[in-house]
Amino acid sequence: MYTTQSPITRQYETDINRLQQDLEQINKSLFDATAHTAILLVNPKGELLQTNNYFHQVFDSVMDSLYPQKIQTLPITNTYGSCPTDAWFEFLTFKDERMLPKVEMTIEGKLLYFTIISTVINHTEGSSDKHRESYILSLTDITNVVELHKNEISISKELAYKQGIFDVTSEYIHNIGNIVTGAQHLSERIIKNLEPMQFFFKYFDHIKEQLLGNRSFIREEAAEEYLKNLKKVEMSLNIIESSLTDTIKNVLDTDMKSLQKSISNIATTIAFQQELYKNTKTNMDEVVKLSELIGEIRSVIEPQLFRHDILLMLDVPSELTFNINRIHLFNGLLNLLKNSIHAVNTAYNDKYILSKMIKISARSVPREGSFFELDMMMNDSIVMAEDIVIDVYDNGIGMDETTIKNVFLQGFTTKHDGHGLGLHSFANFLTGNGHTITCKSEGIGKGSLFTITLTPEG
Repeated sequence: MYTTQSPITRQYETDINRLQQDLEQINKSLFDATAHTAILLVNPKGELLQTNNYFHQVFDSVMDSLYPQKIQTLPITNTYGSCPTDAWFEFLTFKDERMLPKVEMTIEGKLLYFTIISTVINHTEGSSDKHRESYILSLTDITNVVELHKNEISISKELAYKQGIFDVTSEYIHNIGNIVTGAQHLSERIIKNLEPMQFFFKYFDHIKEQLLGNRSFIREEAAEEYLKNLKKVEMSLNIIESSLTDTIKNVLDTDMKSLQKSISNIATTIAFQQELYKNTKTNMDEVVKLSELIGEIRSVIEPQLFRHDILLMLDVPSELTFNINRIHLFNGLLNLLKNSIHAVNTAYNDKYILSKMIKISARSVPREGSFFELDMMMNDSIVMAEDIVIDVYDNGIGMDETTIKNVFLQGFTTKHDGHGLGLHSFANFLTGNGHTITCKSEGIGKGSLFTITLTPEG
């Protein structure tokens, strides 16, 4: 039976069709107008239901040609820890809204980066029927942003390198100054010890001549006794002369060798600095015998210890060695020792202490978390990885909480003439090579303890 629609019904149908067309146009415009963002509608299986033009422009060349196409075929190679790379779609659809801040894809040989946001639609609250759900995914191209960020990092690294060169330059000037000061003390001591001795031998010769000259004034009956005494005096003078010769030899053997070592340290420091400027720094590590190194430091700083009446105690086993950049360790420990001298003098002047004391000790300790193993080449002996721990303690002025917190920062110093480079540079060297340095103090007037832990590679 045929029924005609009323004008009102026809008008409603026309209006509904127009609205549907407008809605489709809006929907299409929404998809197509999003530049650099791929918009797609998928079902829970990942099958593509609708996409915008940008998606086709970018991904058609890599999508599976089979129908229906699935979003899981996108060549995502890295999700940067957000989820397993092969489970990114399951991650995005696990909750109503999910986001992958950065994913990596290679499309036609070009590395691209995207942010992916997933939002569930057609979802009925409380419904367990996920087959009726669908998801809108937006893939925003952030390649340019990532490249800009990489450039920014590159520029930042270049600036950091140049700043580092400045810092290292300042550090090495500072360290060379320390060594030069020690060398000056050694040379002054050598001159002071040798200067008066050159006149003694002239005095001895003069005395011998006088004694022989006096022979003509001695009566004949006393001449024999006089000659006996003359030989005794000559023998005594020869013994003194020999002793002085040995003293001079010892000064030359010890102080001159120390002076030569200081000069060698300066040359090594400058050579290392030149390598840094050429940006071709080679590995300058060597096996360092810690007792010998600390002994050299003591010889450099000894005049200050003597002048300020400071007791320096050393407890460093002779067998301890470590593979490390020798000049860095030398300069760092020398700087710590100079700081300790300043600290104990300050505490003494402020009447916190009656005597001044610094102690440097070193020991090997089993590395935390290491395991015993059998060394089959050493008669089945048990071998365990070990660290070297160096403690530098002084009974000086100590540190408050603020000083402990900032002591390794560049520019921080408690000295009126300090510059805050020494400890900062030493800490940078240690931490940059897998070692550590810490400081402890119970407060002002209660001394300080710096602990260096040297950890072998591997």
